[in-house]
Order: sequence, then C-alpha cells, then structure tokens
Amino acid sequence: MKPVPVEPAGSVTFRCADCKKTFDAKPTRTEPAPERAHPFRYFSDCPDCGNECPQVHWQVGLFNAHLKATGPKTQKGRSASAANLAGHPTPEEARITRFNAMKHGASAKTAMYFPAKPDKYPHCKTCDVDRDYCAQQIACLKRSDLMLRCLVAIESGDPSALQDLHAINQANFMAIMQDILQALIADGVTLRNPVYGFDKEGGFNIGRYQDPESNEWKTIEEVRAHPLLKPLMDMISRNNLSLADLNMTPKVQVDQGIQQGQLQQEEEEKESAIEYRNKMDKQVTDLRSMIARSQLRANQDPVLIEHRQEDGDEPPKDIEAEVLDDSTS
Repeated sequence: MKPVPVEPAGSVTFRCADCKKTFDAKPTRTEPAPERAHPFRYFSDCPDCGNECPQVHWQVGLFNAHLKATGPKTQKGRSASAANLAGHPTPEEARITRFNAMKHGASAKTAMYFPAKPDKYPHCKTCDVDRDYCAQQIACLKRSDLMLRCLVAIESGDPSALQDLHAINQANFMAIMQDILQALIADGVTLRNPVYGFDKEGGFNIGRYQDPESNEWKTIEEVRAHPLLKPLMDMISRNNLSLADLNMTPKVQVDQGIQQGQLQQEEEEKESAIEYRNKMDKQVTDLRSMIARSQLRANQDPVLIEHRQEDGDEPPKDIEAEVLDDSTS
C-alpha cells in the first residue's frame, strides 16, 4: 500500500520566546524537515510583540507520534478499520480524522487524572506552557503528550519510542540517590533522640541518670539508624548498582587477577611446550643426519667393501642423496 503523502498542517500552536505567549495560528512560514516523521517546521508572528515564533516542541512530538502509529495489526482489526472508512472519508480526511481521535482521546483520558490546572501540579513549576493557554485546554498538555507517546510505543511494539524518557527517568533517579547520600553524609547514619515520658501528674520528663564514676547527670538517648538508609539500599539493589553487580568487589577483582594469572601461566606453559617440541624435532633431524653420514662413511671404507665382495654380498645402495635431503630439510 502506497503511503499517503504528508501535507502541511493548517493550524499550529506557537510560543513566543520573548513574551512567552502561546497561541494557535496558521503558519506564516513553513520549512521542509525531511529528518522528522512530520517533515515540516512551522513559524508564525506573535500577535503581541510581532516576533517570529517556532512551533511548540510538545506539539512536534504529537505530530511525529501520530505518523509513527501503526494502527491495527491483526486481520480482524484491519477489516474493522477498513469497514469503518469504506466509502466515507478520503485518504487525507482519514489521516486528519485519525490524528484528531488520538489527540482528543488521549486528552480525554488524561483529563480524568490530570485536568488542566495551571500551577496546581508539582511539574507546573518547570512547565514552559503559557498558563492562560493551559487553562483553556481539557487536560494537561504535558501529560497528554506523555500518554500519547506511551500509547504509540505499546501499540506499535516499539520501545525505542520511549528511549529518551527512560534516559530522563534514569537521570532523575541518580539525582535522587545523590540527594539521599548528601542527606546521610550531613545527618550521619545514626540519629540520637532523648528518651522522654510523662508522670502521673502529666508532667514531661526527660530520661536521665547519674554516672557513678563522674557523678554527672547524663541524658538517656535512643539510637536508631537513619530512615533514609533502607530506601537507599533498596534503590541500589533493585537497580543493580551495587559493587557486586558492577563486578568491582575485592573478591571479584582477586578472582579476575587469579584467572588472568592462570591464563598467563597456561599461555607460558603452552609456549614452553611448543619450544620443547621444536627442539626435540631439531634434535631428531640432526640425529638422523648423523646416522646417515656415519653409514655413508662406513659404506665407503675400502676394507669393508673388499670384505663384502669376497663374501658375494650386494653393494650397499647409495644413500648420499638421502643424507643431503635430511641435512637440508
């Protein structure tokens, strides 16, 4: 099936970097952006200060997420989708309708948990959406964008669509760990609180005792571990950040050193065995050459030759060539 060509959007949300105004308008300038899933960049003039404004970044994510959505994957789902669209909208109208359904559907679901309430959520402190514009929306735009991206990632089976979110969450997690560590370093791993109680008359009394050696009155204190220790250890263990998980414990280092030493020793022994075999091969070759030369000299002895002729023995074969071959090999 040939993909439907993407046309520029008719209305886009913009945000002015100078006066911080957010507004919806028709783009006054459009640039091609082939590296994006929605291959356009939009610009418009701010109605208040007149400066040229780019499209808000969160809407860019909505456009890209819409075009990355795969739709129904099963044959039953595709048949149902085709039946709904048969004979009614054109391919371009279907594209626009589908985008609106995803956008408003995500906003409707998000409105159940995150309705648009400017400055009423913790994340509003760092939000760059104009507060007046946010108050006109059904749901929080940031949470709508997040829900839509998760829906697209799950429906398309593409977890890489959430890779940047996982990186941000990991950075936030490491920042929380650093804050816990700093608090522990500043407060200490133990907390000491004086023991107190109330008498029958309702009076408040702090537990004290007199030291028999110095006769000084000392306060009885309750010593307990810092309450942040347990969540810190839980975070480290559940995220595999301990020294054992990172293979950095002393035992692992010693084992790795021993293993490296064993490998080095085995390599040295292997090299020694190869050298010994080469040395023995050379000695055997030299010994064969010596035996051949000795036999050659014995066969050339005139007394031995005369004795063999008298006994009628066959003359020995010429092994001079074999000697030369052995000496050169």
